[in-house]
Amino acid sequence: PRFSHSLLAGGCWNTRLRHRREGMTAAEETGGDDEWVHVPANPDEQPQDRRARPPLPSLEDKTPAGLIRRFFSVQERRAASYNRFHEGFDSHLSGAMGAGDFGRLCGEITREMAALSLEALAVEEALNAASLESPAACIRVVQLGEKAKLRMTCTLQVLKKSHAERRWSWQRTPEEAEEAEAAANAMAASAHANEAAIREENSSPNAGQTPGGRLNPGWANGNFRARCDDPEHAAGGFRCGCGERNDATRAPEPTEEEYDGACAEATRELENAVTGINDALEELRQELADLLEDDE
Repeated sequence: PRFSHSLLAGGCWNTRLRHRREGMTAAEETGGDDEWVHVPANPDEQPQDRRARPPLPSLEDKTPAGLIRRFFSVQERRAASYNRFHEGFDSHLSGAMGAGDFGRLCGEITREMAALSLEALAVEEALNAASLESPAACIRVVQLGEKAKLRMTCTLQVLKKSHAERRWSWQRTPEEAEEAEAAANAMAASAHANEAAIREENSSPNAGQTPGGRLNPGWANGNFRARCDDPEHAAGGFRCGCGERNDATRAPEPTEEEYDGACAEATRELENAVTGINDALEELRQELADLLEDDE
């Protein structure tokens, strides 16, 4: 779905949202669409228009009723994965689960969702091969709905987490804003001192070596900070971190109105996806009932 609100429709802030939720990227890609488009997480990676689809799992019961039952089993396991995902996020938001544990949980959920999507696709293709286009079409609708549902679930989680962390200026009192600015200035000063020490260390005859001859990990400090525009720092050839606080290059934060609008729109998209999924599942239940009736 395309978003009209600037918070989700494009620009730097939307890019940060996408990167924050990249732990679920594989799950989003396998959310039911057989157009397996690869979106590289690494901006230096050469983009690929398509990538090979993983092999589909084997299906033991290929009777029409057996295939539909298999798909309902997929949906039950999807629901269990979502429960784990929501519970983990709530624990992470409350501080009971650390970032590392939550990241590992996201990885597990990603793999589970990807496997379940492949299983559903195997059922859909088997139904089409048996000329059962109607139940196959129901599964296709569910798959597309699941893809949108997962995308909106991840988007809402990112929005809620950013809000809970009080990341934006309109959430802070004047006193908190002053404290945040003072902390940022202190961090910048510390970074300058650290970089000066690293530059001095790297210019020594034994640069990069500890007394025991091992590689000194200090060489890596500063490699992952934006370069600032201070001529003195630029001449030194190191990254001091000033660029992180450069208002001209820093991505603009959303306004409170944009945040509320994005949450509302993502919630509507999620509700629409769930409604479409439930309608298709109800139709699929009727398809199963008709098949069982014909077998009697």
